[in-house]
Amino acid sequence: MNNVYICVDAGGTTSKAAIFDECGNVISRGKSLSGSPAVSFDKWYIHIDEAIQDALNNLKINCNILKIVMGVSGLSAKKSTLFEKNYFEEKYKSPCQIVSDTLTALYSVIKEDEEQGIIVISGTGIAIFGKNGAQTAMTGGWGHIIRELGSAYSAVHDFCVNIINKYESQVEFNELEQKFLNKYNYTNVRQFNHLFYNNTKDEIAKLSLFFKEEAKNNNMLAKEFLYEQGVLLAKQTENLKNLLNLPNYVTIGLTGGFIEHDGEDIVKGFKEYLESKNIYLNYNNEHNEQLIGVYRLAKKGEIC
Repeated sequence: MNNVYICVDAGGTTSKAAIFDECGNVISRGKSLSGSPAVSFDKWYIHIDEAIQDALNNLKINCNILKIVMGVSGLSAKKSTLFEKNYFEEKYKSPCQIVSDTLTALYSVIKEDEEQGIIVISGTGIAIFGKNGAQTAMTGGWGHIIRELGSAYSAVHDFCVNIINKYESQVEFNELEQKFLNKYNYTNVRQFNHLFYNNTKDEIAKLSLFFKEEAKNNNMLAKEFLYEQGVLLAKQTENLKNLLNLPNYVTIGLTGGFIEHDGEDIVKGFKEYLESKNIYLNYNNEHNEQLIGVYRLAKKGEIC
């Protein structure tokens, strides 16, 4: 009988489950639909269970489940997860821990014996999460309706709002703004109504690729725009560092599609702003998958 941990990374698109042995090796994997309560409010835990079952069905050995740990996106949509926790504990006869995916993302950067760290997640949205001993805090993560500065969605949204402001003030568009309008066939700025009211935030966020394509072609306006997105992320990170009273040279990870994929200018703006404030951090560039963070949290045995 092998001792194992069942670890789950439940995102807005898919739920990924992995079975780890005690040495941290993945011996089986499974997946299913979104395990986020913000996406699938009634069935999120059912989708997670399907991913677990898929992993168990792929397992070729008998095992003893030491613990089930889940990092779940959109957990704030639930007032309580006691029902779901009891569901998994009764079904699998094992302790179950359900935490926000921001915590497991942090542990994909720091190890289970480390007590300090920061994770910056910048994709469609953002969340900047940190830990100093038993104290944790988050900046960002307000959702795109309130504020997601430094995210792919916010970059497109704010860029378009600036175009609207210029249009209404009869100010001439710059080269980058005109290229954006031409690329997406916006002959009238009023077409932004269709863009923002007829598309999901994910579809709007994909338009941020325009800035990266232009930056690759050495368009200085695009590079400056992406640099400023890094500054916006850095300012929120500075606030988090102050909230938690974290020292210089604390470990930090930068993850998420907006900052990771062709995000050199974003990272440059991020680092240079912080250094201008005499804030120096230890950047972890390993980019471990989030399931590694779930496993480390399981090994740590921390209840958050």
